[in-house]
Amino acid sequence: MSSWKLKSNKSRRRKLTLIGWQQPNAEALFVVFRYLLMMSAGLAWYVSNIDTFTPFSLAECIVMAMVSGILIDRLLDWRVNQVRAEISRVTPDAVDLMVVCVASGLTLEAVFRCVGEEMRPISAALSREWLVTATEIAVLDSPQQALVNLDERVQLPDIKNLVTTMNQALQFGTPIAQALNLIASDSRQYHLLELEEWAGKIPAKMSLPPLVVLIMVPVVVMMVAPTMLSLFKTLGSL
Repeated sequence: MSSWKLKSNKSRRRKLTLIGWQQPNAEALFVVFRYLLMMSAGLAWYVSNIDTFTPFSLAECIVMAMVSGILIDRLLDWRVNQVRAEISRVTPDAVDLMVVCVASGLTLEAVFRCVGEEMRPISAALSREWLVTATEIAVLDSPQQALVNLDERVQLPDIKNLVTTMNQALQFGTPIAQALNLIASDSRQYHLLELEEWAGKIPAKMSLPPLVVLIMVPVVVMMVAPTMLSLFKTLGSL
C-alpha cells in the first residue's frame, strides 16, 4: 500500500498553501482534479474531432491531455503571483500595525496574531500567513525558525527583508519597534520607486502601437512590395 502513496511535491504544496489550500489532503485533491481534467480534455477531443481510432488519434488525445495539465499548472502559478502581489502591496501597512503592537508591549506571537486578525478584511492572504506564523511561534522552540518558515512560504523581497531584520533584532537584542519602523519606510520607498518606474514606461507603451501600425508597417510594405511584384512578374513570364 505504501507504493501507492502520493509523493509530495514541496514546491506545489507551498503554492497551494499560499493560495489558501491548507487542508492536509489539499495536494492530493489538486493532483486528482488535475488528472481528471486531463482525462476529460483528451476524451472530449476524441469525441468531438475523431471518427476512427488510430495511433495518430491516440497521440492527439494524449497531447490535448498534456496541454490541459500544463494550463492548470500555469493557472496555479498565475494565482500564486496574484497572492504574492497582494501580500507585497499591503506589507507596509501590516508592518506599521506591528510597530504599534510592539510599542504597546505585546509579545511577538501576540503581535503576529493581532495583525493577522486586523488585516483579514484587507488581505486574506497576508492574514493567513501572519496567523500561521503566530501559531508556529507558539509551537516551535525558536521564533526565528517560524520567521524563516514565513519567508520560505511567501518568497517575497519585502518579507525576506522583514524576516532578516527581525531575526537580527531577536539575536542581538536591538529594539524590534525601531527595526520595524525602518522596514516600513524601506518598503514604502521600494513601492514608490516601482510606481515611478511604471509611470516612466507609460509614454513608450502609448507611442509603440501607433509607431508600429502607422509607420513601421507602411515602411516594410514599401520596401518589400517592389521585390514581391518583381518576383511575381518573373514567375508569371516562365
